[in-house]
Amino acid sequence: MFKKVIILLLLLLLVGVLFTPVIAEKTETILTDVLGREITVKTPVDSIVIQGSGGGGPFFTLLALGGTEVLNKIVAMDSTLEDNRNDVWQTYVNAIPELVKIQKTGSHTADLNPETVISLNPDVVIVPKNDYNGAVELYNKFEEAGIPVVVMDYHEETLENHKKSIELAGQLIGEEEKAADLYNFYKNQMEIVTSRLENYSGEKPRVYVECANSGADELGNSYGNYMWGALIKKCNGDNIGEGAVETYGIMNEEAILKKDPEVIIFTGSYWPKNPDSFRLGFLADEETAKGTLKPFLSREGWDTMSAMKNNRVYGINHGMSREIFDFAAFQFIAKSLYPDLFADIDPEANLKKFYDIYMPVKLTGKWMIDAGQINE
Repeated sequence: MFKKVIILLLLLLLVGVLFTPVIAEKTETILTDVLGREITVKTPVDSIVIQGSGGGGPFFTLLALGGTEVLNKIVAMDSTLEDNRNDVWQTYVNAIPELVKIQKTGSHTADLNPETVISLNPDVVIVPKNDYNGAVELYNKFEEAGIPVVVMDYHEETLENHKKSIELAGQLIGEEEKAADLYNFYKNQMEIVTSRLENYSGEKPRVYVECANSGADELGNSYGNYMWGALIKKCNGDNIGEGAVETYGIMNEEAILKKDPEVIIFTGSYWPKNPDSFRLGFLADEETAKGTLKPFLSREGWDTMSAMKNNRVYGINHGMSREIFDFAAFQFIAKSLYPDLFADIDPEANLKKFYDIYMPVKLTGKWMIDAGQINE
């Protein structure tokens, strides 16, 4: 009887050892963010607050590196993904229902309540550079409370900052190898364009880009050397918004007409509050994209511009800039500017390839369109 008890105890002890969850050992790590700030973080982190989920933030990067399990680490996030990329939000929630359980911190940094974040006591707050620079004192409060703040950047569209941002996300969640793989994929996709443009010495086409988030009767934001403007410049285009707006803003219509752009790019998405906006994304199809873009092609006086006369008007999903998959936007712009040079490149297929490899959601819908096809 005594031997049976001993054997039973040993078995119970063995089962306990086998099924005890392995807790990753934390290391005090000194990270250098995109601003060159040194931040000490205990990694891998268990709890994260993120900002900029709707554009330029860490949301897609973390999912690509950590899969759906990374959502267990996100204790709070802003609501810009839900507010401004509603088709993305709906699609992701359908595939990953636990997304709705994550606490919201408000729409933008302006809505962010420091007391709420501090009460959650996260291991780290990750914020895009443009949000951080607009509210340095607010983010200082977190650091004063002992919560590290890590700044990343995709908005400036530099390879250096993309690399750094992907690396930071990988270091924070203990996925450095996956981060290196993701960056190499991104870099190779970008080089499809840069390798062909490096020897190009022809004229740069004049380009106007507009965020078509309101109806065609209202001009939307254009961009300087920032976001879409930065991508146009990298594609060897002459962005007429550079110098007219600093980062983004509405250009004077007379100035647009006078500049006579040879290429026009409208960006579309699913803005729930703007039913007359141009629609592209998960919930769009060819018919939706063409139907919602057509009014923008009929603006009074715009038929005099070279882009309109020559059917060189294009549409792309607005959320495709300043993200880890903006290589597809880069390829699309390059193809729009230099159709012969990039005739064999399929940006939408390359975007799907990215989703197939890295994302826990299947890519569906319509993301890019040649508006010259609308009247065919």
